[in-house]
Order: sequence, then structure tokens, then C-alpha cells
Amino acid sequence: MSNIIVVDDDPTNITLTRLLLELDGFSVATCFDIPSAKTSADASTDAFLIDCHLARGASGIDLLRDIRRGSTAAEQEVVVIITSGDYRRESEASEAGADMFLLKPYPPESLSENLAKLLEFKKGKHVE
Repeated sequence: MSNIIVVDDDPTNITLTRLLLELDGFSVATCFDIPSAKTSADASTDAFLIDCHLARGASGIDLLRDIRRGSTAAEQEVVVIITSGDYRRESEASEAGADMFLLKPYPPESLSENLAKLLEFKKGKHVE
């Protein structure tokens, strides 16, 4: 079972995303802000699903940058998917190291499918 951290400040989004991912066999921790996401992250974290726009002007891309710099307990190369309702954030997310960018609203089945593919690819890269 893959361990996923979902970071979103919208309670409805976080509840629905958690339910969707759990139904598809993922273990999910939910966080409403960057500090709680950093606290929740550890070496067993397989992926993050991070909303780009968080409360109080916080940016999920800043969390992505912290992950890639090794500023969390998760592996630096952990899978990170950034979501946003603004397609203009895609290039910024990619430059910061996102493995995928999903434009909201996205079809629910695409999240689990894409996440599973990214995790399988990551696992394959580490098995030599």
C-alpha cells in the first residue's frame, strides 16, 4: 500500500480526494497547510498531492521546492503531483520539480491512474 499525503486547504476537496484514493487502495494522510504536511512527511511517504493555492497566500509550489531541497523527512525524489485551477501555474510547477500537473477539475479516475503509474515508474527506477 502506497502512503500519500494530500495537501489542500479546502475540506470538501480533501475529503473527496481522500475517499477516492482510499477506495483505490492508497493509505492517505491529509493536511490543510504546509507546516502540517512537513510534520506528516517521513521516509515511508510515497507521494504528495498538493494544491497550488493554499490558505493565507501559501503556495503548494513552495512545499514542492522544500521537498526537492530535502527540507522534509520524505525522500527528495518522492512523487509530487501539483493541482490547480489555473493552467498558468503548470510551467512553474514543472520547473520546481513536479512529476505531474493536474488542472482542476480533473476526472477522478485520472488521479488514481496517474498516481499509480508514477509510483510504478519510480519503483522501477530504483530496482536495478
